[in-house]
Amino acid sequence: MRSFLDDDGNAWQVTLGKESWGTLVLLFTPASGGDARTSILAAETMFDASAELDALDDDALRERLRDSRPWA
Repeated sequence: MRSFLDDDGNAWQVTLGKESWGTLVLLFTPASGGDARTSILAAETMFDASAELDALDDDALRERLRDSRPWA
């Protein structure tokens, strides 16, 4: 799990998640509570997903958050 600030200075946490059909995603949750969001990863294994997350800096996480969709 990692923490970062969005474009407006709000704190978020991001971790790895899995959709019901098995697709691996970044799961974004606002630290202040509220609705989670997801962004699909290219990785097919949790090991690769972890490496993909580790390779993202805060700017890349903000970009992925901007392009994310509500978690259903």
